[in-house]
Amino acid sequence: MSEMESFKFEEEATVRDPKEKGANIDLEAYREEIRVLVEHMVRLLVDKPDTVTVTTYVGPKTTVYRIGCAKENMGQVIGTQGKTIMGLRAVVHAMTARTGIRSIVEIPV
Repeated sequence: MSEMESFKFEEEATVRDPKEKGANIDLEAYREEIRVLVEHMVRLLVDKPDTVTVTTYVGPKTTVYRIGCAKENMGQVIGTQGKTIMGLRAVVHAMTARTGIRSIVEIPV
């Protein structure tokens, strides 16, 4: 028996109607989970992880995740030609899109 065949689901997956964006989700807790995830990912990227902070600003339909870190680590967060920050933005956007909330990941210069 292969590894995939022996895998059993603990619970059945529930399928939501995609028109019900954000149904049954505590948005405040979900935003905090995303903030913690962004902070964790950025800490793994930089040389001085203790300097990393992620602040959340919440509007009616938009959430802004502002990344703060030491100046010498900014290049590591941005990445070559901005690829690292664009990837991080894509992940955050994918996570918030299903709730119907727009998300912005910004790095103050």
